[in-house]
Amino acid sequence: MFASISKLFGDWHQLVEKSASVEDLEVTVEKGSIPSFSFFFMLAISAVIATLGLLANSAAVIIGAMIVAPLMSPIIAMSFGLVAQKGTLIIRSLFSVLIGTILTIGVAIVITEAIGWKLAGSEIISRMRPSLLDLGIALAAGAAAAFAYTRTGVSAALAGIAIAVALVPPLCTVGIAMTLGQEGSAEVGLAIDDFSARGPLLLYLTNILGIIFAGSLVFFWQFFRRRVLAVLILALTLGSLIMVVPPLGIGMDNLLIRNLVRRNLTVIGNSVLPADNNVRMLNLNVRIAQDVVIVQGEVLAPPGMLTQEMIDDVREQLSKIVGKQVELEVAIIPETIIRSTEKAMKTKGHVLQTE
Repeated sequence: MFASISKLFGDWHQLVEKSASVEDLEVTVEKGSIPSFSFFFMLAISAVIATLGLLANSAAVIIGAMIVAPLMSPIIAMSFGLVAQKGTLIIRSLFSVLIGTILTIGVAIVITEAIGWKLAGSEIISRMRPSLLDLGIALAAGAAAAFAYTRTGVSAALAGIAIAVALVPPLCTVGIAMTLGQEGSAEVGLAIDDFSARGPLLLYLTNILGIIFAGSLVFFWQFFRRRVLAVLILALTLGSLIMVVPPLGIGMDNLLIRNLVRRNLTVIGNSVLPADNNVRMLNLNVRIAQDVVIVQGEVLAPPGMLTQEMIDDVREQLSKIVGKQVELEVAIIPETIIRSTEKAMKTKGHVLQTE
């Protein structure tokens, strides 16, 4: 059977790429850990691009900043140094990450202060709400990056990995939030629970810890499985990662609540309103303040269509589904509908001919 398969697909065994040696891998990660002028210059440029992209609410510009950022290299070097017990490599990588972190936040503060921006768009707000989904992304990206370092044939995927796990944009969001403080507000049509630097800073720490743990796990499995100390270090990195799980779990719960509200609001509204209603939702904001879910919406509706009793009924049903107290506020925009159809025009023409 195996001979038939080999004959069908050809002899491809000699094309299978082998893993890089530990010595070659150490040389590669050593280069990425060096706090050189090139590293900080490219990181500063990436911070400029990311900050401007966040303020302009441009996803394309932010993606460009992720590609330019070299911050992934010292983090991967740190994960290798941990399981390989290379103290010098760990310290140098940690120094590069710390100084790079301060530099990135500083650049974001300077640019935001100089521009005088006071509004937060969707790209900024999304980085203030980290959840367990972000931890999953960080773990997958860290494993992919470490594997790419061990296989030269897939090193081209590093750019895509850098895009998948954002390191510089959350840091720039920290700088933006620190600059705006309580003066910052969300753009029209957006809602934010709390405008602060805690969320993006948690996202950044989650990304770093996730990359370090997943990268260390890949390096451990390929090269250091027989080292007892490597097992202990891997356990310590896992313990550090577990520390960020509770706040991320809260973020995940809030994300699920928003999803429940948005998914069920239309269904509940249709059950309360008449079958032939002309009510249309324009904007919907969902904020979570402690144990209260604040829902604010704008709807187009004919005069008299929506009543206080209907809104109260919708709020009560939402509260039962969400399992929390809900405050529902609906802004009703009167709507006048002028409808033109081909059938109506033909009817009108027939009446004119009869007359």
